[in-house]
Amino acid sequence: MYFMFEKTNDYAFIFRLWHIAKRFIQYLCYRKNINLKNTELSAPVRDRKREKFATLIVSEEADSEPEILEKNMYIKQEYISGFEGKILSDIAGNRIYMRHIPETYKRGRTIDAARFVMITAAFEWTFKKNYTNGVVKKPATIEAENNAATTLDQLVKNSTGKEKEIYKFLKKLIGSDSLESEIEQTGKDYADIVDVFGKRLYSINKKTLWYREMGQRLSKQRNNYAHGNLDKDIIGLSILDLMYLEYIIYAMQLKEYGIDKVSIQRAINELFSCSIAI
Repeated sequence: MYFMFEKTNDYAFIFRLWHIAKRFIQYLCYRKNINLKNTELSAPVRDRKREKFATLIVSEEADSEPEILEKNMYIKQEYISGFEGKILSDIAGNRIYMRHIPETYKRGRTIDAARFVMITAAFEWTFKKNYTNGVVKKPATIEAENNAATTLDQLVKNSTGKEKEIYKFLKKLIGSDSLESEIEQTGKDYADIVDVFGKRLYSINKKTLWYREMGQRLSKQRNNYAHGNLDKDIIGLSILDLMYLEYIIYAMQLKEYGIDKVSIQRAINELFSCSIAI
């Protein structure tokens, strides 16, 4: 990976480039324990050539899990060819959600309350970015929401105090999309890309993929975690749903750049070692 820039003594700028490069590799590997120990710094010399004059060394302690690289569990450059600059730009500008990326591959295979909430948050953030107008609704639903909003406007106008605040709060809820409805919408729109993974994943576990039911389970389990209801039994199939949601997030993100269907499928297939013939 090469970065070309004007001559500078701003070492904070150079370190920022290093950090962006590292986050880019983290995104392609879906884990944070990436080591970029030695970065060569070069300067132009005669005949348009460049000459190395220094090495940037960042000391970090991390389990690099080389066995994961040996298994080719990462997104190859050929699958995102032509879109690298856009992805890098979005990473630099925090326009792509990466907070849910696990510290290590092994950590990513363990699901706890924190990871559950973060992965669903990654999906919702990506959904809102891709669907600026929200879930597609039927005309009858839009009409019903408008009528309800009008009714609440009158209640707000004719009330005071705490009651007025409650009506205002209820109005804000009108038209808001639930996690369940967002997953169902995404299932319809990305089925040609991700269904091949979802159907196999669920069939292996002797289950059938239904996006509405998937959304209901994830929504209920996420709310249990988010509201501290840890005494409730975990919805077993929601763990399978969450694994599949990780695939869907990458499909949504890569599709947004205009990457073709087969390249996205191959990227997901190898990143998560799905072993499906694409």
